[in-house]
Amino acid sequence: MRLFFSLVFTALLLTDGLAQTRRAKDVVYSASSDWQKVTLRPAAARRPATPTASASVPTPASAATPDGPATAAAPPSSPPTRRPAPAADPGYRPAFTGDFATNRNGWKAGVKGDYQYQIGLGKYNILKRRATQQAAFSFVPLPTAINLNIAEEYTIKVDIVADSGRIPTGGVVFGVRDSTTYSAFLLNGNGDIAIVRMADGQTFSDYMPGDYFKPGVALDKNRNRLIIRRKGDLLHFYINEQEVRSSPYPFKMLSGNGIGVTTTGYWTSFQKLTVTLGP
Repeated sequence: MRLFFSLVFTALLLTDGLAQTRRAKDVVYSASSDWQKVTLRPAAARRPATPTASASVPTPASAATPDGPATAAAPPSSPPTRRPAPAADPGYRPAFTGDFATNRNGWKAGVKGDYQYQIGLGKYNILKRRATQQAAFSFVPLPTAINLNIAEEYTIKVDIVADSGRIPTGGVVFGVRDSTTYSAFLLNGNGDIAIVRMADGQTFSDYMPGDYFKPGVALDKNRNRLIIRRKGDLLHFYINEQEVRSSPYPFKMLSGNGIGVTTTGYWTSFQKLTVTLGP
């Protein structure tokens, strides 16, 4: 009988142990200050994630920095547009003025030899100080942009003024190398004119008269305007816009590129001297 109870008791113990293995076991952990009851349960097995097909999304072109958000890339810059240079004004014509106001061109001034040279207020006055046969002479070089040998068209103008009631004496010199080599367009007190080419102090008449002659046009007392125009291979000479007798003359190379004035009168004033390229 005792054996029977022992077997039954053993069977009950085995049945109870098996049941406990199927129940969740309560495990108690000890903390330093509090008691906590933690129940451990068997975790359900997780199914592997099934990859889902996703639509292909184009990745925008961007520039991302490790520490900052991605920024949209700037579109390629177009090359800078160069503006064409402004066209030269077709009406522009290089010009030289005597500038008888400030004397920035460096005209002869003060007492020089037998003459006194006064410049100012747009006038270049030359006064003879004593009786002499020498002529007053003053010139300056033209700018390099105005070359009387290269330019095929140009105009030289100057007003020559004398004492009231007198025809001026003197004129304009051009193509000047120095005081002994130049060409000139001259008047005298008798109303005659001369078109002269000088070389080393000698007068040449190979293509210009050299001597004084009647111009065939009227000269005014007190003031006259002398004009020289080059038109291609010809030189034209005018007084007060009227072309003189025997003009034009064939153009030949000038010895220099200076411009100036000369006179033998007692008092002579030169005004409005200009040299202009073009017709």
